[in-house]
Amino acid sequence: MNDGIYRRSNFGAIYLEDELIRLTDDENSGSVNSERLNEAINIASNEFENYVRDLYDISLFSSPLPDQLTQIICDITIYNLYKRRYRLEMPESIINIYNLAISQLSKIAKGELQINLPKKTTAGFIKINKTEDDRIFNKDTLDSL
Repeated sequence: MNDGIYRRSNFGAIYLEDELIRLTDDENSGSVNSERLNEAINIASNEFENYVRDLYDISLFSSPLPDQLTQIICDITIYNLYKRRYRLEMPESIINIYNLAISQLSKIAKGELQINLPKKTTAGFIKINKTEDDRIFNKDTLDSL
């Protein structure tokens, strides 16, 4: 994701510091482990990008992201932090929140849910996955008709 599109400071407004400490502080230092939190944010940001990159121009995203997208990235981040710590005892509510976030990203990727961010512009083209040899109606076949 563009440097600065999503920052930890955006995250603190949504989740309580105590929860972040509980999920990241393996050393019992009493503070959020920024390295672990940033790693989880990066994973969530990459997952977010994978869904929206075909439809939206990520390089033009502003900072901060709209609240809805910030919430999605935060929910995926929290899921990843829980998964890291409680893989076998994942709370059902966290799984449900993650599934909702992924559902929203899927709708965004399909164009069913619009977000107010710059879309990719294309000059119009046709994308094919066939070569000349595996086409049913290749140039020679069409010319012979």
